[in-house]
Amino acid sequence: MRRRIHVTALPALAVFVAVLEVVTAQTRVVVLDNVRVVDGTGAPPVERARVVINGDRIERIGPADTVPIPGGSERVDLSGATIVPGLIDLHFHIENDPKLALRQLSHGVTAFRDPGQWNEKFDGLRQMIASDRLPGPHIFTTGPHIDGEHPAYPADSVVARDAEEARQLAERNVAQGASALKIYFRLPFASAKAVIEVCNAHRIPCTAHLEVLNAGELIAAGLHGIEHITSLGTSVMPRVEAEAYRQAVLADNDARRDGRYEMFARADLDGPQARALYAVLRERRPWIDPTLAVFERRAGQPPSGTKPDMVKALAAGFARMKQLTRRAGLEGARLVMGGHSTVPFAARGEAPWRELELLVESGLSPLEAITAATGTAAAFLYRSDEIGTLRPGLKADLVVLRGDPSRDISAIRSVQRVMVGGRWIDIARYRAY
Repeated sequence: MRRRIHVTALPALAVFVAVLEVVTAQTRVVVLDNVRVVDGTGAPPVERARVVINGDRIERIGPADTVPIPGGSERVDLSGATIVPGLIDLHFHIENDPKLALRQLSHGVTAFRDPGQWNEKFDGLRQMIASDRLPGPHIFTTGPHIDGEHPAYPADSVVARDAEEARQLAERNVAQGASALKIYFRLPFASAKAVIEVCNAHRIPCTAHLEVLNAGELIAAGLHGIEHITSLGTSVMPRVEAEAYRQAVLADNDARRDGRYEMFARADLDGPQARALYAVLRERRPWIDPTLAVFERRAGQPPSGTKPDMVKALAAGFARMKQLTRRAGLEGARLVMGGHSTVPFAARGEAPWRELELLVESGLSPLEAITAATGTAAAFLYRSDEIGTLRPGLKADLVVLRGDPSRDISAIRSVQRVMVGGRWIDIARYRAY
């Protein structure tokens, strides 16, 4: 597969170097040998495997004794190490910090989706990628949130006053390059359905942050995915309590801050409302991006300024969020991984790692958590034929780990090398970002 290079603004020498790099990437064959492979499909690890990479693609993969080493290839002995597909962060906020994406790249995140931002915000990151001639990270965008009047985050949103305006704004986001669209929670139901219809017409996913709209009803109406486990909150509560919370949030966005924890602390995950939601999950199998790391609360380390009577509710509410995450997965939802960029209990660029650990704390096996961050995440991007798993023909995006994350998910932190499109990344450089 040949890359297109736009040469109009490049000096002749730069053009020559760029073309040479592309040709080299296409013809270079690298063999990763004697390595444990976790392929992102959910299959058990393959011990003492061999991976043949030709240019930017995986050519062959399997037990070492079944995959010959091509003549003239570069062999890298990775005895004792594990490789996993490049991680896909489906809830990354670039804000005004493009360097964070490159720091996360050094941590193994080779693709991300920003679920609500103007395209212009990515100009700086794209310039860095071009200047450093990096093959990634792969960037997926939604454009600004499509919200209703009095939006929760005005700077990151467009406001639709009716269904037709929602449709027009959705079409505009797609025309400007959005690979998915995101509904925000003040958008009325009919307008949300109009956005879903635009996504279906363009064959792109529609996701949503819902704390006012009922998630079960919108999933039943065709919504493909959900951002935040808290979006399911009103769907598992008795109608009277759900409506009280809904009205409080409509009156004041900040009512969500403590209110969501108080609501979850009281939630009955086996009650009639919850069971009705599970029936929808089993039928529709939506993707759910829990983003647990941004909601993490610990009884012994409450946020600064927390009132004493809220400490217990925060911890109890978060514990119930983890329980609902696991239950949603068991009931048919397809769980994915979203780090949310800046979270309470993770250092800079480490939110995806913390999210994976919290998925395991919620009851997923380490292998299930890895699959959520790779193969299942690629499916939510509608890019399973390009990235997300280690299979012949797919992009050679992978992470070399010192440990085995299929046994201990904390080994996802033991990154030794990162490859994107068949090329090794200078992880020491970008960890300084």
